[in-house]
Amino acid sequence: MRLRRLGWAGVEIESGGETLVIDHLIDPGLLKHFMTDERDELIEPDSGSASAALVTHLHRDHTDVEAIDRALTPAGLILRPPRAREFDEHDEITTGESETALAGSGRDARELTAGDSLTIGPFKATATFASDGLGSPQVSWVVEAEGVSVYHAGDTVWHGAWWRAALRHGAFDVAFLPANGVELAYPHLQPPAITPGVMTPEQSVDAAAALRTRRLVPIHFNRTFEHPEYYRPVRDAAERIEAAAAEREVSVELVEPGEWIEVTAAA
Repeated sequence: MRLRRLGWAGVEIESGGETLVIDHLIDPGLLKHFMTDERDELIEPDSGSASAALVTHLHRDHTDVEAIDRALTPAGLILRPPRAREFDEHDEITTGESETALAGSGRDARELTAGDSLTIGPFKATATFASDGLGSPQVSWVVEAEGVSVYHAGDTVWHGAWWRAALRHGAFDVAFLPANGVELAYPHLQPPAITPGVMTPEQSVDAAAALRTRRLVPIHFNRTFEHPEYYRPVRDAAERIEAAAAEREVSVELVEPGEWIEVTAAA
């Protein structure tokens, strides 16, 4: 199996001559006004190449429907978390743009809840528990192929289902985990919370340890998006990840956008 970071939370997975993408992003819509000069390069996979696109949740920096449509084959599937049962003003603000774009795309978008699995070509994709920092529906994804297991956690906060995932799937070969420990203070979420809206660098390493992952690859950890009032990530995430990983004896690899890594099944 080959894996490539596409920037921010985006990942491409290749196995058996097929690919899928997770949280693929090229154009963040209105969130482009939050982008910094230190941002990740956002990588576009080959057009029409992906058999499936998985999204952890429908915030605009994780679900770019136009980019997903370009990446997918004509018959390519989109796997997503369920839409909120009661779609209210909060949902309209946080996920409404992506929901509208997805509904108008004409793509086969299938809702999976935690525990649901679907096989697509060489890949088995399983939705697992996640908890979103803004309260939007979110899942993490387990992708298995060639005896290799990959965990992708979107931008979840810390939760207690890491051990359950490891018990169900075994030790993970690679875990893509978010770690920017962002402070959120959006006008529609008042009063603001003190608790970070995404795992901190140290929590990301703790999650990797609980998942028993052989290799932690941080995502959603640098200052790609930042706003002095609304969205404030930690400024030293990479250094804190490496320090915490060394203390916990967790193997960590900081993979640049566009860089491929090879992964083989453990002996």
